[in-house]
Amino acid sequence: MKIVTMAAAVVMLGIAGCSSISKTSTPSSAAATAPASSKAAPAPTSSLSGPVGTSYAVTDESGNKMSVTLTQVIDPAQGADQFTSPQSGNRFVGAVFDIKGINGTVSDDANNDATLIGSNGQTYTADFHSIAGYTNFNNGEYSVSAGESSVGAVTFQVPAAVTVSKIEWSANGGLGGAPAEWLIPARASAAGTPTPRADPWSVVSAYYRDITVRDYAAAWKLLGPALQSGGYAKFVAGYADTGQQTVTKTSQSGDQVSFMLRSNNPDGTVQTYQGTETVTGGKIVAAHIVQTS
Repeated sequence: MKIVTMAAAVVMLGIAGCSSISKTSTPSSAAATAPASSKAAPAPTSSLSGPVGTSYAVTDESGNKMSVTLTQVIDPAQGADQFTSPQSGNRFVGAVFDIKGINGTVSDDANNDATLIGSNGQTYTADFHSIAGYTNFNNGEYSVSAGESSVGAVTFQVPAAVTVSKIEWSANGGLGGAPAEWLIPARASAAGTPTPRADPWSVVSAYYRDITVRDYAAAWKLLGPALQSGGYAKFVAGYADTGQQTVTKTSQSGDQVSFMLRSNNPDGTVQTYQGTETVTGGKIVAAHIVQTS
């Protein structure tokens, strides 16, 4: 396979026996965890690199075309059911793709096409599990004709301390040529304080993400004075035997967020909780959490 580039929305047909990828659009502004804008600006260059929301056209050896867009990165992601969880020390990361047929019919396997590059420079391939809210296409396989769209998520297992640098897409599994890539801002995948405009759920989810990667200093900064009254050392000690934290929002009313929490601990035990936390000024100021199992 040979991958070639084209500017703007022009797509070059693949040479016989080859596939090609070209950039079709780049969002004018896109957060790494937000859906792409519906009013994307034309790509100014032929570079196969852009932010989340960038669209690339893939042309197969028969001249059939489709577009592929990474619309969202879910980090951390929750398994599709209670039996689906990452290995100890890892977390699920979901890459949500929107694949649209342009002409003819294009079929392939997203689990082979997509890869994740970590902050450690390592390449991670698909985990083959499904995450909550999305299917893994049809066990990775997709087939789109002109006007058809298929949305699914490719799941990766990534070590808790490794952030996501980029997501790559290679037609036909990347057999030759350079892949298209979406660059992921560090703040979108890293533990740490959310942006100033983050809503209460962003603060709560960031807190448990920090706990998962053992960035206790970042988690501590997300707590209000009342929840810091016991001191930092006691706070850290309280999480000594805690592992992967998977938090799922169940409802939100104003500044108050209700959620389910699953803790996969290093000793192999699993604990579940349900709780409610109140966020004011970007900090958790009140919490009520009850263990359910």
